[in-house]
Amino acid sequence: MKKNIFTVLILALTVINVVLTAVLFFVMLPTFQKTNTLLTDVAAVLNLDLDADSKAGADAEVTMSDMDPIAVTWESQQTYNLKTDDSGKDHYAMMKGYTLYLNKNAEGFADVKERLTNDHAQIDGILSSVISKHTVSEATQDIIIKEALEEINKLLDSKIAVQLVLDGYVKQ
Repeated sequence: MKKNIFTVLILALTVINVVLTAVLFFVMLPTFQKTNTLLTDVAAVLNLDLDADSKAGADAEVTMSDMDPIAVTWESQQTYNLKTDDSGKDHYAMMKGYTLYLNKNAEGFADVKERLTNDHAQIDGILSSVISKHTVSEATQDIIIKEALEEINKLLDSKIAVQLVLDGYVKQ
């Protein structure tokens, strides 16, 4: 009789353990996702490449002869409102156009080149959103170019965009 009571007790504790583990997993799942996002953001700030299948420094291996430019020049200068800083004054940035350099050796180059040559509105939108989210002191060309290239490559789902030149970029 004692063996049966111990067996039932052990079985009940095992079932409770499984149920509590399942509840804990589903309660902690959003925390795991936030941790993953945090680690990705930290890696981006530290300029680490988390893609296991990509080579380290793959962008550094692209030479000028491997780049194909797509130049966009607007009829009139574009003006972008910058985020308000502590001074409370309104600031803006202006740009005449841009040149996006694509890696000729990248997979899907011809298709991406044709799409971006015919319709560059999404790239224009990315530049607008990247510029607009910075204050006048933060909106340096280096930061804008770096963030815009990251967003463009995320949009294209590849690392085909290797360089970006902002034509006539000024801020005030």
